[in-house]
Amino acid sequence: MQPNRRLSDFLPLKFANGQEIKQFSKPCVACGKMLHAKHMHGVARLIENHIAIAAKAHCESCGADFSVACVINSDKQVKRVVLPRILFNLYLRNLPLQNQETAPSAYVREQPLPEELDAREDAAEYRRAGPVKPSFQPRDIVRAEESLGRFQEKPIPAWLILDGARFEFDRIAPDARTKDGEYLLDGCLIYRPA
Repeated sequence: MQPNRRLSDFLPLKFANGQEIKQFSKPCVACGKMLHAKHMHGVARLIENHIAIAAKAHCESCGADFSVACVINSDKQVKRVVLPRILFNLYLRNLPLQNQETAPSAYVREQPLPEELDAREDAAEYRRAGPVKPSFQPRDIVRAEESLGRFQEKPIPAWLILDGARFEFDRIAPDARTKDGEYLLDGCLIYRPA
C-alpha cells in the first residue's frame, strides 16, 4: 500500500498526450485562502488518462481541515468525486503502481525519498511534542455498525458515541499519538468530536 504524503511530492504527473500537472491548489472552504499541494496530505495517482487525488487539506491561516477528492482529465478539467475522501484514498493507495509512476521525474537518486523526509519531519515533531498523552477513558462506548474499511484485520467504525458525545473517524495512527480532545480506539484509530 502506498503511504499518504504531501501532494507536492507526487507532482509533476504527465498525461499520455504530453499535458502535465505541475501544481495543484484549492481555496480553503472556511476563509478562502488558496492552499497549494504542500498544504495537502494524501495521494495523487495517474490512472489511465486521469489524475485522481484524495487528500486532506490544512489551512495554516484559519486552522480549517477539509477533504479533497477529485479527478483531473487530460484537458485539465477538475471533477469532484462523490465517494468519501477516506474511501477514495484507501482505493488509490491500494492500486498497483503503473510503469510511469515507479520512477517519477521529480525524484533524483541522490535526494532522500519523500517517505524518508516525512519520517524525519514526523520524528522531529514527536520530539517537540513530548510524551504521548493518554486518550481519555469514557465509561460508555457505542461503535457504529457502519464500517469505513479495515485496518490490521479490524473494522474501522465510521463513528463512536463516547459518554453520549459523537466522535467521527479522523485517521489511522499506528504510533498511537493523539491530540487534545481526540480519542484513540484499538490502539491505532483516531476519532475527533463531531
